[in-house]
Order: sequence, then C-alpha cells, then structure tokens
Amino acid sequence: MNKKNVIRIIARIGYAAKCIVYCILGILTIYVAFSAASTEQVSKKSVFQEILTSPFGSVSLSAVILGFGCYVIWRLAQGMTNPDHLDMLKVKDVLMRIFYFFSAIAYASAAYIAFTVLTGDSEGQSDKKQQLGSSIMQETWGLALAAAIGIVIIVFAIIQFKHTFKGDFMDKFVSGMSQFEGQLANFLGRAGFAGRGIVYLMVGGFLISSSLTQNYEKAGGLTKAIDTLITQPFGPWLVGLIGLGLISFGVFCGFEGRYRKTS
Repeated sequence: MNKKNVIRIIARIGYAAKCIVYCILGILTIYVAFSAASTEQVSKKSVFQEILTSPFGSVSLSAVILGFGCYVIWRLAQGMTNPDHLDMLKVKDVLMRIFYFFSAIAYASAAYIAFTVLTGDSEGQSDKKQQLGSSIMQETWGLALAAAIGIVIIVFAIIQFKHTFKGDFMDKFVSGMSQFEGQLANFLGRAGFAGRGIVYLMVGGFLISSSLTQNYEKAGGLTKAIDTLITQPFGPWLVGLIGLGLISFGVFCGFEGRYRKTS
C-alpha cells in the first residue's frame, strides 16, 4: 500500500469520526431546544458520554478517539504536504494552510476530552480547565490572547458563511459522485457551514466580550451560544435550526469521508 492510499484511509476514518460526533451533537441540540433538558448537555463532552453509555460504549468511544487521531494526522498532512494544491502566493491560501495546523490542535484537544471521558477523569479535567482559564484572564497578556483568539474565530465564522453562499467546497470532491449525491452534498454542506458560522460568530464574540470586560465567565463555547439563543424570541426554533445545521454538517463529513480528494 503506497503513501497516498494510507493518507486516504486515514482521512476517511477521520471524517467518519466527525460525522458521528456532529450528528449526535446536532441531535442533542434539537433535544435541548424542545425539552426541559439543560443546555449543559450540548457539548462534545456530552456527546462522548452518550457514546460511552451506548451498547459497546467503550469500544465505540475508543473508535471515535482513534478517528479523531486520524483526523489530526490528516490535518497535519494537509498543512505540511499541501494535497489541496494551495497557491502559496495567495494570502488566503497561506492562511488556510496555517488553519490546518490549528484544526489539528483543536481535534487533538477533542480526542483528549474523549479520552478523559473514557477513563472517567473528565470532571477533574473540566475543573482544571476552568481554573486555568480564569487564571489566564487575570493576566494582561491573557486578555489580549482571548481577544486575538476571538477575532480569529470570527474570521473563521466569516469563512463558513462564504462557503454557505458560494458552495465553493464542492471542488474538494472527486468526480465519482452521482448528480443526486452532488446536489445532496451541496445542500448539506451549505446548511452545515451556516450553522457552524452562527456558532463560531457567537463564540468569537463571547471571547472578545470577556477580554474587554475582564470577565472570564462571559467566554463560552457551543453551550453558551445555545443558552443565549434559547432565551431569544423563537429561541427553541433557532436552537433547533442550529441542531439541524450540525446534523447536516455531520452527514456532509460522511460525504467527505467517501468522496473528498486527498491528493
């Protein structure tokens, strides 16, 4: 088996793991939107806990951790070997290669969270994370870092919206898709990127707000975004749409696992 085939298999396993996690995350989001359940259930940690409590939970969660590990390798390969043939004379393509490394770090972190859930150490790690975040926000450089990360996340959100409107992600697929599959992948991709764009826009805003007010509690991820949306007019429906967007993105990742170009 040559190097290209190995990378292709690694990428497919990684996208399969993303498909599973995003679909479950979307289902949990919809459940929270139309029930009395706590929004704390909408997080990657909750997804991993759901997987762990399912039949063959330990095996399934171990498979997800392996999948995320494969996705990290794929992102690093994208950053180092440039299989997408990005033009290094274009600023946006240079930024995209840099983003691949940040994405690898993010999914390595997600894999670590899944591992702590598997080993039963997730609560202790969550407390340590909160204490670390609070300590960092008490430093001047920590406030600047939070603002900088918030700006980067907002830029990433704008990129998600660009994908939504242009559908330019379709050029990443091989030509073997049927017309129906192509149309479905296009629709799911647009819906998925739109949902992610809204969430990332809010998360970036939370970080900038926490930096400006020097209040760590104003920062937050998907859970805080859902908390904020659900209290708005038609809040449950807005949250439900976010959930559908996350499910759409999960299924889209499934298409990526099957048809995405890897060389």
